Amino acid sequence: MKIDVIYEQDVLCEFVYSPLFEMFCALHVLSNPEHHIHRKKWVEKVNKQMNQDMRQDIKIYADITDEYCIIMDVCLYFEECSDLNILSSIDVLSKISIHEINKIFKVYDKKITKNQYQELLRLLRDFYTYIFESELKYIEPFITRMLKQKAKFAKEKGVFNLIQEIHERIKVHEDKIVFYKNKQYEVYKKDLKRISINVSTFVGPHLLIGIIDDFLNLTCLVETENTEKESPKDLERTLKALGDSTRLKILKAISKKGKSTQELSSLLDISEAAVSKALKLLQEGQLVTKERKGNYMIYSVNNDTIDFISYRIYEYIY
Repeated sequence: MKIDVIYEQDVLCEFVYSPLFEMFCALHVLSNPEHHIHRKKWVEKVNKQMNQDMRQDIKIYADITDEYCIIMDVCLYFEECSDLNILSSIDVLSKISIHEINKIFKVYDKKITKNQYQELLRLLRDFYTYIFESELKYIEPFITRMLKQKAKFAKEKGVFNLIQEIHERIKVHEDKIVFYKNKQYEVYKKDLKRISINVSTFVGPHLLIGIIDDFLNLTCLVETENTEKESPKDLERTLKALGDSTRLKILKAISKKGKSTQELSSLLDISEAAVSKALKLLQEGQLVTKERKGNYMIYSVNNDTIDFISYRIYEYIY
């Protein structure tokens, strides 16, 4: 699903959310959990949910698909894989000929048989149905929110300035973009016609890039380490901040547009001292942000925290 589109220097930049791609990233983490310690708690939880057959199948197809990196590339070649419904996207994969699929595998000097491919599709359906569907409902709002923020940044600062911020191993020069992986990759700006940017909560610390002719695909990494390691006290502060009618009214009042203490006092008909006290607790719960504008401090809702509350509760309880 395209979240936003920007045109800059004759380049089309799309901000794309693909649940299927995120599921491939999750399978990649399960295939090599030692490399993704920021998802350790999630891996432990999922391993308890999966039966032995599914764990074994994930390992088998990790070997065949280069830890699911090859199948990630399928999403780059077939835009239909960005459907919001993962099962629909898998149906799209089932209609692609094994000959076309092996063109992608060939880039990695690998090959998959028709029978293996059918079994892989079965695994994808089962993993989504029994494991990933419940996970997705918690991370999907967060991913789409992050994509909107990335698009806003690109509109204000420029697409190539955004690309510079995506990963420390990306360097944007006047005429080209350099990616430092197992070897150095270079893409010249003049050769680019389309850029696709997505977000993943799983692939850190990897730098994920896809280069196909004049098309560049990049994945922004959302580090969840802090969320996964947060103590119950941090979660308690967030929930405590929500447990009061005045504080809830303040959040509602600043949900569309930030406001100062004075504006909130007048709007809600309470003293500035009471507003300040409430805002302090909301800040401790990471529910509001503040920014000085002229002589006033403007308070706004921290949408990232709001979007991730249910996920944090879910992670802690289960």
